[in-house]
Amino acid sequence: MPFLPQVELSETFRPFAFLREHFGFIPNLFRAQTLLPRVIEAEARIVDTVLLREGALSRRQKECLLLAISAAHRNTYCVTAHWEMLRALGMADRQLRQIIGDRRRAGLSRADVALLDFGLKLTQHPTGVSRVDIDGLRRHGFSDEAILEVVLVSALTDFVCTLSEGLDAVPDFQPKRIPSTSTAIHRPARGKTAHRIGGHTHATPAPYLPAVDLSPDAFAPFAFLREQFGFIPNIFRAQTLRPDVLEAEADVIRTVLLTSDVLTRVRKEYILLVVSAANLNTYCVAVHCEMLRALGMPEDESDQIAMDHRQAGLSHADSALLDFALKLSQRPTEVGRGDIDGLRNHGFTDQQILESIVMTGLTGFLNTLQMGLGTVPDFEPTRIFGVRTRSVAGILESPRPPGAEIVNLPPAPDGLMGATRTRVAGVALGEDADAGLVARVRRGDVPAFEELVRRHQRRIYRTLMGLTGSPEDAEDGTQDAFLKAFEQIGKFRGASKFSTWLTRIAINEGIQRLRGRKRQEPLKDDGRDDAKAYRPRHVRAWDDNPEQLYSQAEMRELVERALLKLPTMYRVAVILRDLEQLSTEEAAKALSVGIAALKSRLLRGRLMLREALAPHFVGRGKGTARV
Repeated sequence: MPFLPQVELSETFRPFAFLREHFGFIPNLFRAQTLLPRVIEAEARIVDTVLLREGALSRRQKECLLLAISAAHRNTYCVTAHWEMLRALGMADRQLRQIIGDRRRAGLSRADVALLDFGLKLTQHPTGVSRVDIDGLRRHGFSDEAILEVVLVSALTDFVCTLSEGLDAVPDFQPKRIPSTSTAIHRPARGKTAHRIGGHTHATPAPYLPAVDLSPDAFAPFAFLREQFGFIPNIFRAQTLRPDVLEAEADVIRTVLLTSDVLTRVRKEYILLVVSAANLNTYCVAVHCEMLRALGMPEDESDQIAMDHRQAGLSHADSALLDFALKLSQRPTEVGRGDIDGLRNHGFTDQQILESIVMTGLTGFLNTLQMGLGTVPDFEPTRIFGVRTRSVAGILESPRPPGAEIVNLPPAPDGLMGATRTRVAGVALGEDADAGLVARVRRGDVPAFEELVRRHQRRIYRTLMGLTGSPEDAEDGTQDAFLKAFEQIGKFRGASKFSTWLTRIAINEGIQRLRGRKRQEPLKDDGRDDAKAYRPRHVRAWDDNPEQLYSQAEMRELVERALLKLPTMYRVAVILRDLEQLSTEEAAKALSVGIAALKSRLLRGRLMLREALAPHFVGRGKGTARV
């Protein structure tokens, strides 16, 4: 069942009549949004202009692109829908299985395989897309109009996949199984003169595609954008090869972003800002920081929301809304009914929840467009998002505009420690899930390292935050830890998991920063490494369900404050085992101590933490247990 209720719309509702005419039925994805008919109208217009209208690409090419990208997203709804569309266009099931399994054996032309490769790279590894990829499509005979359509269809797929996951749309046909398959694409080597801006490689910062001159006085969408924003964003100027698409996009901006009858405009800008930051999209972060400033928000506050909204002084409801948007954009297959109920518990209506899902999808659409078009910021960005690097064998260089701060890795959106979870048993050491990526990095595959960053950045940030207690040290330490890992990856021999090796580097970074402070805290034991050396003075009985006394956010804050008060060597042990969920063996290796010492530190840390938290969870009339 979809997450949100539906309402009946009249048979004369034009978008439904349009969808029935073109598809033969009304897809459940649109039925699931009937709480906001205006949104369906805007989406139907985008689908018409991007997918259905005849252009430089054939309908079959577009549907193949939609199918391949949906499979890469592991999105059953979209895979099923576009599988059936391609069957209706005459493609056999065997060929469709190959497109989502091994597209190079699907009987497609080389040009069409290159088309799928580009679309998958744009949606899987957008920060790796460069002018080289655009020139590659041109060499396969694709015109600039066709390349623009590839970017648009890829962005539309991201949008629709996000919507279907956030709504839990029921497939319209018998669901298709998505095989476990790799869609990794090797990125061509870059020249030494290239540099990175917002995750893109440019010899000279400029859009990848030519534009035609459309006068704002004569072209209504540009007049509308200038009136609303005071300028025409470059992301729209870069699409002037398709004026009809610009008209549809302006309608979406008018209908979805600029309305305030459901979610406020400020809340929508929050979603655009934090999701763009998580996607490392400098262009969109700069634009929406400027939008928030125009709405009266001070510059430092919008920057803080982009960096870590949990530290920005927002209400619990707004923080929960942004947590949901981040989860939907970064881990869409993990979104469940509990996330929807959580928003309801914070006072959000079903209409507001629906609009937050649409805004998250729209952000992904705009982020993908910008990455594929290579548009440069309309304003000088105060932060450049991407992996911060020094010049490493001429591969990665990150110059920045004067005054711009380089941000390697956005802090963990879940706050200091993420969820307040514990685990008693460790996970046995097994096959290293990162081994394949590590091997590719050692062969010079930079996008593979970017994927390692995406996998581990939040955990490394949380570890350093717990160790240093300083957001600034955690940010800088995270950047330096990944840089050192990149520089030293040739020395990694696989004696431990990559994550363990990386955590050891991060811990060393944290220790060095602690040693640089005036009041240094010891990390070594004092010779009394047995559990008897520490005895808690008072351990009070907790209520059966502490969550009834405190909200999740309040509990997290309590745990964070208590953890930061623990002696460093105990705090790190608790973080690695109970919060990061490393096994006992992995945590001991990361700290370079024996298993017995690690267990001793963990026991002491847990006892200290429990004693610190006990007063907050004592039930009325319950006594104090002395140990």
